[in-house]
Amino acid sequence: MKAFCQPTGHPIAPFFDAMADVPILNRPLSDHQQQALSEAGFETVGVPPDDAPYLLYSDRTWFTAAALRRLREAGMGRMQADDPDWWTATGAVQQTPAPGLYELALLEPGAPPSFQVPPVTVDLGLRDADPPAVHATMAHALRPLRVGDAMVHQIDHWSHILRVNQLALAVRAEGARLRWENASWWQKGWFVLTLLWRARSIRKHDIFRALNETPRSADIHPSAVVELSVIGEGVEIGPNAVVRASILGDGVKVEDHASVNLSVLGEGARVGRYGMVNLCTLYRRAMVSSGGGFQASLFGEDSFLAWGATMLDLSFGRPVKVEVDGQRVDSGQHFLGGAIGHRARIGNGVRLNYGIAVPNDALIVAPSTGLVRSASDAEPDEPFVWEEGGGVRPARKR
Repeated sequence: MKAFCQPTGHPIAPFFDAMADVPILNRPLSDHQQQALSEAGFETVGVPPDDAPYLLYSDRTWFTAAALRRLREAGMGRMQADDPDWWTATGAVQQTPAPGLYELALLEPGAPPSFQVPPVTVDLGLRDADPPAVHATMAHALRPLRVGDAMVHQIDHWSHILRVNQLALAVRAEGARLRWENASWWQKGWFVLTLLWRARSIRKHDIFRALNETPRSADIHPSAVVELSVIGEGVEIGPNAVVRASILGDGVKVEDHASVNLSVLGEGARVGRYGMVNLCTLYRRAMVSSGGGFQASLFGEDSFLAWGATMLDLSFGRPVKVEVDGQRVDSGQHFLGGAIGHRARIGNGVRLNYGIAVPNDALIVAPSTGLVRSASDAEPDEPFVWEEGGGVRPARKR
């Protein structure tokens, strides 16, 4: 069956990249679309066919091959996902005419490329996953966890780029689970034997390390912990660093004592000494230094966060609000950081609120209050303190 892409001209703030170039697991969204279409048996064309049914999809819709297969089984019409919990967890800020109504449709021969067609209900076949163990004060931030190999999401906001990268990580894990379940007994036996040979151990963490995909060119310090991750060419991981369930692009550097969890780091990205990124996505050559720890946040190409910058990520009151077309709207999340635009620079001591989007090329520094700018009046062995204006004065009267 043929497939035709409908452009939307809908770039995402603060980055404003072409939709086709939005990075998902360090590959453009358009590549993921093409791969899913090919695996599901669709062939993309530049002109909608008039002699056969065809699939219409938009350039801002992420989907998996399994989702396309389920749509084809359901029949003609626009995909209407029949899973309220899935929409509760992922639907906020998606610009759809109705909950779960995505820009994916099977059209009749000769039909114009339009999503204005009747919906067709599609069961994505998702299952409930166990929620992560969190502190009691964070329990309010949890959302329903629905996982499976059939997923779809419209990308209308920077928070969706972050979420789709997380969903794509989940699809990878789900694919591995399904391959195991569907394997024959001898395939399972061979896999176990191969894994144990690579791990040289039956300890859990040794097995997790054996499940990494690591090229010979990667330089990983013996004291580093790297588990369940995909490591690119030329990656450097320093002493006592931790990388778990993440994808690191070529040339990434994770410095001493840094921590990377459930995150995607683009080519040449860097996490500085003692830095921490959790549930984050870093574009190419972004650098995150040590700060308050960064969670559920998005960092643009060549962006830079200096040592000591902080971004809040957990709201204990109302859900985090984000900006859409100049208005602050409900993100549907209590746990969400922010987005740092391409080439933006955030200085030491800057505190960013959750839900914020920093524009491309911005430079934000902390106020100079409390900053000593001249210490020329300080005397040897005498305590001096900061005074208004940036100078110093004796700490005690003489």
